[in-house]
Amino acid sequence: MTFHFSTEGSGFRYLSNQAIRLALPGVDDPWGAVRSLSLSSSPSETDRLSVTCKISDTPFKQALARLQPGETAEIYGPLGQFLLDVERPSVFIAGGIGITPFRGMLRYAVDTEIAPEQRLLYSARIPEELVFRAELDSIARRSDRVQVHYTVTRPAESPTPWGGRVGRIDPSWIQELAEPLDRPKYYVAGLPEMVNDVVAALQGPLGIPEDDIDYEVFRGF
Repeated sequence: MTFHFSTEGSGFRYLSNQAIRLALPGVDDPWGAVRSLSLSSSPSETDRLSVTCKISDTPFKQALARLQPGETAEIYGPLGQFLLDVERPSVFIAGGIGITPFRGMLRYAVDTEIAPEQRLLYSARIPEELVFRAELDSIARRSDRVQVHYTVTRPAESPTPWGGRVGRIDPSWIQELAEPLDRPKYYVAGLPEMVNDVVAALQGPLGIPEDDIDYEVFRGF
């Protein structure tokens, strides 16, 4: 689910693509009543900020899902240094809900027309879990500098036919799509295991310098 919060009159500003801490006072949750969430909106969307997350059965996520239009939440930020470098080509590598900050980065790059070429490699378990798929395809159509590529790891578990790539994001696929780019920056976001595997592949078989890799770990609670 995606939640939009009006920033009208607040003066709230952030960089592409930072995070916030979202508080829902009064929620009795063992993980606490506050969550750090990456923004899925772009700084070019000046009237609001947005967060996108999976709705689990934790009290916080259930309270978030029950928010009604017009209700308020406490937001602290902006936070974080997972930032788009507009001076270099980008390779975005997303697993599942890790797509969240990349939606904002891609939208910002297309809206401002200031970033060089960008490649998105996006993996999900089944086609229905490719969040923002229609919008990502629309962004790619708007700009000849953006390419979006998908892979699904368990297509047999879905009733939706899948004719695209099957399997995890591996070093050979990353190298194939990044090779035409001039010294790109690599961004990785997803669950801990996915991030660890991809960063290890970048630093190991692909020999990408540590300074050319940035990553953000998403946790499910």
